[in-house]
Amino acid sequence: MLKVDYNSISKVYDQVREEEIEELHSLLHGIEICEGTTILDIGCGTGNYTNLMERITGAKVYGLDASEGMLSKAKEKNSNITFVLGDACNLPFEDNYFSFIYMTDVIHHIQDINKMFYEIFRVLQTGGRVCIVTQSHKQIDLRYTSEFFPETAIIDKQRYPDIEEIIFNAEKNKLRLVDVIVIGEGKEIEVGKEYIELVEKKGYSMLHLISDDNYQSGLRKIRSEIAMGSIKRKSAGASLVWFKK
Repeated sequence: MLKVDYNSISKVYDQVREEEIEELHSLLHGIEICEGTTILDIGCGTGNYTNLMERITGAKVYGLDASEGMLSKAKEKNSNITFVLGDACNLPFEDNYFSFIYMTDVIHHIQDINKMFYEIFRVLQTGGRVCIVTQSHKQIDLRYTSEFFPETAIIDKQRYPDIEEIIFNAEKNKLRLVDVIVIGEGKEIEVGKEYIELVEKKGYSMLHLISDDNYQSGLRKIRSEIAMGSIKRKSAGASLVWFKK
């Protein structure tokens, strides 16, 4: 399998990826903010969610990412946030420090989610919450990107742990399941020129993992479908898996 160079992707990331406002609202709905609240965004990328989280909550927010390129972009957005270069399986923070930890569309990049949850439990305060924002294997199949690039669904179902695997590893490390919330699934959206631009820039990481023949074939299908204007598709949505220590 090919590897993704996130330092290169960081140069175009903000041009092709936007904050998912519904996800952010769901994250905020699941936590209580008070004086002294500490929040960690694991796999913060260029800091889109991290920036909004700090501005909305006023909490002490940290962003962790393994890519210097991503963090360089993130640091330009908000000087109130502490951005740290690091590994989710070896969190560079003291025990019982964070009130809330979240990660958005990141867990499939983690090499050892059992070790990750061990580390999350260690740095999370008693009573603290964790939210893993991801997609189930069913939702991966529902992506309209999977329609145009079928190979991406095969690859991503190998990369993404399904919901049951996430729950198993979290509970193995003493985190208690609170809820699994599905948002956005089946919502009708328009797919147009912006999507073509996103695909042309390979703004989705899985497009870097398929063969060039499959990529070019899918790109031709998209251009043909959208040549006469936007098309309607249904969103695959996202799954928010909530835990508590």
